[in-house]
Amino acid sequence: MARIQFADFDDAVFATRLVCPAPLHPGAHTDNVQLLQLASQARMQFFAQWRWRESDVAGVRVFVGDQAVQYRAEAFPHQAVEVQMAVRDIAAKGFDLVWRLVDADSGTLLTLGKIGVVCVDPHSKRPCALPEALRQRLQQLQPLLAEA
Repeated sequence: MARIQFADFDDAVFATRLVCPAPLHPGAHTDNVQLLQLASQARMQFFAQWRWRESDVAGVRVFVGDQAVQYRAEAFPHQAVEVQMAVRDIAAKGFDLVWRLVDADSGTLLTLGKIGVVCVDPHSKRPCALPEALRQRLQQLQPLLAEA
């Protein structure tokens, strides 16, 4: 079976610390759905840094057009993790957020992923142009400084 492969990155422009939720199954590691929920929480916080909600990002709605994930190591309930994100492939109607989930204490890479963000007109509910205000903010983002 061919596996989805992502290249790791070191140019994150956003990071947030989260805690893995309680287990879905007794004694189990954090479920894949729960890991995607962590990425979704980070995505919402990414927009919230500019006081935007996904239902109104510079006048448009944003939706997840696609997403993919590659698991590298187990995560466990109540484990502190950091989700780091970088922007890729800014296009006419959206962009990609690549993300990495790492153990907050050790820095061990747990998961890599990609979220395809699509802009949607709130009235017609059809894909629409990336708002210029959003494009400018994305282009002005600077990589976070690595900790010394």
